[in-house]
Amino acid sequence: MRALMIRVTTTAAVFAALLSALLSAASHTLWPVLVLRSLIALFLVSVLGFLFGLILMRTALRRWYEQDQAVQDSRRVRGNR
Repeated sequence: MRALMIRVTTTAAVFAALLSALLSAASHTLWPVLVLRSLIALFLVSVLGFLFGLILMRTALRRWYEQDQAVQDSRRVRGNR
């Protein structure tokens, strides 16, 4: 799952940078401004993807922990019989 999140984040970041570059080039901006805007778009989408990945991993780990606790509780009940 982690590899999928990295792949999707990287693809989205590159797409955002290309889109930003195309829009900047269409408005005839200077090259340094074009590069700066593209890098900012790449950075922002990468950071948002990383944070989204952390939230997903935290949720997955919490669900796994809760399921494991439920299994442990059911084993304890069976062991007390």
